[in-house]
Amino acid sequence: MHGFYEYGTYGGGLISFLITLAILALIFLVCREIVCWYWKINRAMELMERQNLLLERIEAKISAVSGSNGKTS
Repeated sequence: MHGFYEYGTYGGGLISFLITLAILALIFLVCREIVCWYWKINRAMELMERQNLLLERIEAKISAVSGSNGKTS
């Protein structure tokens, strides 16, 4: 049988390999998203980014206040 997905030929084996690789990549991405959702990793990243933003604002206000007093840190 000389089918499109035959393993004995170069093209068929390559196509089967690429399809298998694509399916495995899709399974990996789905599993990764489930794990990130379960352990709340995405939410933790959002909170840390917000925390960094707030800390930068606080640092800017402290720098402005200490700069207006004539003191240097």
